Amino acid sequence: MTTVNDFGEYTGAMGTITLSSGGALADVEYDIKWSRSTVTHSRGGKHSDIQIPGKLTVKTKIKKALVYADAARTLGYGLTDTAVTGTATACLAATSFTAGTAVPITSDPATVSVLAVTTSNASTTLAGSFTIVGTDVNDDPISESIEVPGATISGTIFKTSKSFKTADYAITNTITGTAKFQIDGVAATATYNVGNPKVFDLVGVLTKGATTITITQPDCWFSSGGISWVDAGKIVVVDADVEMRDPDTLTVTVV
Repeated sequence: MTTVNDFGEYTGAMGTITLSSGGALADVEYDIKWSRSTVTHSRGGKHSDIQIPGKLTVKTKIKKALVYADAARTLGYGLTDTAVTGTATACLAATSFTAGTAVPITSDPATVSVLAVTTSNASTTLAGSFTIVGTDVNDDPISESIEVPGATISGTIFKTSKSFKTADYAITNTITGTAKFQIDGVAATATYNVGNPKVFDLVGVLTKGATTITITQPDCWFSSGGISWVDAGKIVVVDADVEMRDPDTLTVTVV
């Protein structure tokens, strides 16, 4: 028997998945199945029903490691087709704070944004919290407290985890000294809220040398999503089902 380099079989190492919006996904598993129902009708004089092929259904699932570069698509696309992008807005100039006294924030971020709190002038003395109060994209009241360690040096930046539509006031707790705080909107942060899902074309490609199998699914969307995590021994996985508007447009090309 002669051993050759190419036996003709494909493995998952040869597969890539591409969304028309944003390009290839990293570290992904792709599972597509199609099935055709059987239409039956009973008949006299026979021991069985007559059968003919019926409707075609397509089921697709994507399972992938959560990768920062893909997070906006794999987590955001299932919620909305338009993200709200943060803006670098000067909301409050460097200001001195007295513990327990609220300071009005001068300007709201130009768009819904994560907020950056920057220390200046001097290091903080005692540890404490810096709390921002405002509203979210749905105009509901929100607040977030940032823990500021003692002896935090001037120029340190803290960012909120929540996105603010308006920033009304800020207040500190126990922080003392001559340190000042400024608040700014953070550019390019994306906030995804519930709306119409993003529609994209999904293309799965298996390439081995000069031979390629391509599966094309036009007009798809994520019908499910979410993440879960366990411990440091497990990669965080995004598990998403994909639906397509017209299964008749599915194509499989073998070259």
